[in-house]
Amino acid sequence: MQKPNSKLVSILLGAAIPLLSTAGIASAMEASAPFAASAIRGQTVYQKACAACHGETGNGNGQGAKPLNPKPRDFTAGLYKFRSTGLGELPTDADLMKTITNGVYGTQMPSFAHTLTAQERTDVIAYIKKFSPDFDAQEEPAAVIEIPEAPASTPEFVAEGKNVFMTLDCYTCHGPQGKGNGNASKGLKDAAGNPIKPQNLTRTQYKSGSDPQSIYRIIHSGLNGTPMSAFAGAFLFGGDKEISADALAGSYSKSEIETLKAYLASQPSLEKAQALDDEAKTELTQRRKWALVHYVHSLQKKAGIVQWLFTEDTEVTK
Repeated sequence: MQKPNSKLVSILLGAAIPLLSTAGIASAMEASAPFAASAIRGQTVYQKACAACHGETGNGNGQGAKPLNPKPRDFTAGLYKFRSTGLGELPTDADLMKTITNGVYGTQMPSFAHTLTAQERTDVIAYIKKFSPDFDAQEEPAAVIEIPEAPASTPEFVAEGKNVFMTLDCYTCHGPQGKGNGNASKGLKDAAGNPIKPQNLTRTQYKSGSDPQSIYRIIHSGLNGTPMSAFAGAFLFGGDKEISADALAGSYSKSEIETLKAYLASQPSLEKAQALDDEAKTELTQRRKWALVHYVHSLQKKAGIVQWLFTEDTEVTK
């Protein structure tokens, strides 16, 4: 049995993360500020609610930051993981509002849904953006990625998703069962040099949402400042894509590898895939992308209280 993870420590220390109902958070998200955002007012809110962890200058090195794992966000770097925009892009105000309102599951970043008003949250967003010159240099907000309506999950979709998971080498970091313990998972670091672990996909909650749409968004746009890159352009692979049977053999059974080979043999070659018209390409890549989403979603397992408290913490950014 391993040491209790950070969530147990938070419980024992009486972490100030309010237990909010889903309806309560949704209501807070829908509330709008009556006045335009003010960075001047936001500075006061920041000093009251954020500076202790994120620091007076927004560098993520506040007085309370040292024992925290993961470390608080460094706003001066302009790197935000949880966004509805593309890899390398800045988040929208709505993205920042979502994080402030909901908090970040599995970390000491609490929900401010009921402790800050909609106006205060709007104002503090305006102030936070002042820490990075990237926001001032931004001529217009980054485009929000479009997430099409999710097709229904079926056993066939999930089975194809497993083959896509293997083809794109997702298992090397996330592990063959999605537990975040792949061979490449050790020694990973984020852009600030802090240790980072791949998401344990068997958990029922992820930091930025564990529903199919949230999984789609992360797969598509990646997580800025982490080893989790964007896979938006990775789904137009050909059935002739080379795979390493030796590498797969360390994680999968012979029958699973044979199933993958049969799947690839049924797919169009890269040349044929690239020769498809735009509509057919979109259909092919979207099918594979949603198959992967449904496979990842199928890995989630509701853990008992003992397992929840005493298993290794292998979230996206530990």
